[in-house]
Amino acid sequence: MIGPESRLRRRDRVLVQRAAGTLVLLDLDGGQYYALDEVSARVWELCDGAHGVGAIVEAIGTEYDAPVETIYEDVLAFLEEMLDEKLLVPEA
Repeated sequence: MIGPESRLRRRDRVLVQRAAGTLVLLDLDGGQYYALDEVSARVWELCDGAHGVGAIVEAIGTEYDAPVETIYEDVLAFLEEMLDEKLLVPEA
């Protein structure tokens, strides 16, 4: 379960490339591609193991001037999907 204090980091063996305003991820183990929009790409960048989910939500709220409650739900959904796809891992 992901909470506000959870810290996630990008998994090794995920290749990242920016193309035409989209961040493209390639899982080198599974061969699957993922395309992230601007906001999702920013969340991905903040998943460095140092930022907790709450800090990521605050940063996105500040950068995109949106309600924190909405951002929190969207960020959690994105992070859960990235965890399910094994692109993010919990920071120990």
